[in-house]
Amino acid sequence: MSQPHLQPAAAPLPTASSMETFLEENFKKILFVCIAAIIGFVLYGVVNYMNRAKAIEAGEAYASAKTVEDLDVVISKYAGSLSAGNALLQKADLLWEQNKKTTSVDILKEFADKYKTHPLLSQALLALGGKQESTGNRSDAKLAFDRIVTEFPTSDVAALAQVRLGDLLWADGKEEEAKKIYDGLAAKFPGVANAILDQGQNRLQWIAAKLPTKEVDGPPKPKVDPAAATPSIPGMPNFKVNSPAGLSPTISSPTTGNSPTISVGPNGATSGPITISPGSATSAPVVVPASGMPAPAAPATPAPAPIKVEAPAAPSAPAAPAPVKIEIPAAPAKPAVTAPAAPAPIKIEVAPPAAAPAKPGQ
Repeated sequence: MSQPHLQPAAAPLPTASSMETFLEENFKKILFVCIAAIIGFVLYGVVNYMNRAKAIEAGEAYASAKTVEDLDVVISKYAGSLSAGNALLQKADLLWEQNKKTTSVDILKEFADKYKTHPLLSQALLALGGKQESTGNRSDAKLAFDRIVTEFPTSDVAALAQVRLGDLLWADGKEEEAKKIYDGLAAKFPGVANAILDQGQNRLQWIAAKLPTKEVDGPPKPKVDPAAATPSIPGMPNFKVNSPAGLSPTISSPTTGNSPTISVGPNGATSGPITISPGSATSAPVVVPASGMPAPAAPATPAPAPIKVEAPAAPSAPAAPAPVKIEIPAAPAKPAVTAPAAPAPIKIEVAPPAAAPAKPGQ
C-alpha cells in the first residue's frame, strides 16, 4: 500500500491582535518614515519649481541679449544653465565676426569643457574644429573631429566630422587615406542623411578628376586703350593723348586733311619749347617758348599765317511751337420768357325787362 503524501501545514495567518502589536511597536518608525517622505516630496517640488523659474528667467535674459557684454551677464549670473551655454556659443560667433578669432576659439573650448551634457555639444565641437582648421591649427582640429566621432558615433554630425577628417588628409596629400574615409561613410554611418553621403561621393569624383587643391592667380586683365574707349562725336575735333605719363596731346579736325598739329610738352625748367606746326609739309613751324626758358631767335623766313580751326557750331535748338489758342464760344443767351397777357374781361350786359302791355279797354 502506498503511503499518503503529507503536505506541510500552512503558516498561521496573523491575527488582528498580532497586527496591532506590530503597529504599536513600530508606530514611531512608520511615522518618521512617512514624515520624511512627505518632506522629501515637498522639497523636490520646491527645488524643481525654483529651477524652472530660474531657467525661465535665464531664457528671457538670453533672448534679450544683443551684445557681448549682455551675453557675459547671462553667462556669469546663470552659470551652468542651458541659457548660459547658449550665450557662450553666441558670444563665440560674435567675436568671430569681429575678427577676434583667437578669443572665439577659446570660448568654444571653454564651452566644450564646462557643458558636456549640453544638447549642442556636437555642433559646438564641429564649429570648433572648423575654426581651428581655418586658422591653420590642423592638429587641434583633428582632435575635435575625432572627439565627435567617438562621443556621438550614430549622429549626422559625426558623419560630417568624418568627412572633415578626410579633408584634412586630402589637404596633406594623403589621397588614398582620404578616399578610404569617403568611400566608407555609408558602412560606418548607416541611416545617415543622403546629403552627407553625397559629399563623400563628390570628393571622390574630385580626386579622380585631379582638381587643383591650391588657389592660383588668373590671367592678367587686358589693357584698354583710353583713346579707343572714348567715343567720337561727328563734327567735333578728336582729342588724342599720346602718352599717359607726359602731357603731349594731339588735336586734329576731322573736316579737313591739312589740319594743324599741336604738340604740348611737359612744362618745367628743363622742358622743351611748345611747337605749333600746320599740317602742310611746306609750311615752317611756329615755336613758342615754354615758361622759364629764353625765346630762340626768329627764323629768317616769314611765318605763315596761323590756321584757325573752328569747331562746327552746335545746331540751334528748334523754336518752341506757338501756343495753340483755343476759343470756347460763348453760351447762347437764354430766350426771354414772357408771361402771356391776361385775357380782357368779358362784359355781359343784361337787357332791362320789357314793359308789360296795356290792358285793353282802359
